[in-house]
Amino acid sequence: MEATIRKEDDNKVILTLNGRLDTSVTTQTEKEIEPLFEYNNCQIIIDCTQLDYISSSGLRLLMAINQQCTANHCNLYIKGLQEKVLDVFTTTGFVHLFEFI
Repeated sequence: MEATIRKEDDNKVILTLNGRLDTSVTTQTEKEIEPLFEYNNCQIIIDCTQLDYISSSGLRLLMAINQQCTANHCNLYIKGLQEKVLDVFTTTGFVHLFEFI
């Protein structure tokens, strides 16, 4: 699992997730994304184009990101869900908790 944060411009930050987001990597991924929580009043896009799998612990991490974005007055968007990851979002109802682009 690789998580990278890139500031695209003054108002947009991209978090790219690459690989499998499961229990074995969630703690490390939490540490890697901590700088994301320093941004305020911006758009944060989670690019899941290369995300192959997500477990319940990965979904919890996305909810934590969502909560922090709300607290920091950021708009959160998810893009590029692969079909099998989208199926997890649909089955768990997470498709109703996020905005997709």
